[in-house]
Amino acid sequence: MLPDSLRTIIDTATQLADTRQSAVVYCEGNFNRIDGKTANGLVRSSEKYRLLSVIDSTLAGEDAGIALGEATAGIPIVADLAAALAGTEALPDVLIFGLAPLSGLMSEADRAVVLAAVGAGISVVSGLHEFLADDPEISAAALATGVTLHDIRRPRPTKHLRMFDGAIGDVDCIRIAVLGTDGAIGKRTTSTLLTQALNDAGIRTVMVGTGQTGLMQGAAYGVALDAIPAQFGVGELEGAVLAAYEASAPMSS
Repeated sequence: MLPDSLRTIIDTATQLADTRQSAVVYCEGNFNRIDGKTANGLVRSSEKYRLLSVIDSTLAGEDAGIALGEATAGIPIVADLAAALAGTEALPDVLIFGLAPLSGLMSEADRAVVLAAVGAGISVVSGLHEFLADDPEISAAALATGVTLHDIRRPRPTKHLRMFDGAIGDVDCIRIAVLGTDGAIGKRTTSTLLTQALNDAGIRTVMVGTGQTGLMQGAAYGVALDAIPAQFGVGELEGAVLAAYEASAPMSS
């Protein structure tokens, strides 16, 4: 067994080599539940963020991976933001709003945590339909502390949205659509695992995300479809598939 001092040195070196942004994930009362699907997904896979902890007072003290019924993730679940910050040597780069309520809106308790994070100088990443940058109080606080509000679901201006034009016909690689009859039933998780398995087998594959969690996990291509006006949805998805095909050269059919 390695001495604690040597383990600390190794852990520190590993973190320094990790170029992902450090993040605390807020998921009060909902981790390992349907409304916690964003936090659940990030614990399972995150190319963009290095997770420091998950906030959920109902599961405080547990390992996030174990709480999901999976292998140890090395990501502690803590009771609140104060506990999350006490467990880090430096401020995390971001607080991720890991809840995905059906309403797409924050509760007053959620707002208080977001405001506390902004007040502490931490940027916030949110996939809600309620855009943080449009909230006068939150945006003013962010301006005062110099942090950034990332509204993942915010679409491009309407004038820049893409209409379907049939260019998808030029894409000659195999395309696999993972579909379902409801939300939070495993479509994205299945896609993530399938993409990893195919790449591990030497079949060049890229995942195109269609929701906020996939984009937060680090999908390089995709769009939050449920935030796009219906007449542009197919065109925006077509554009994301084209971009993935042109840039990534996936396996041709």
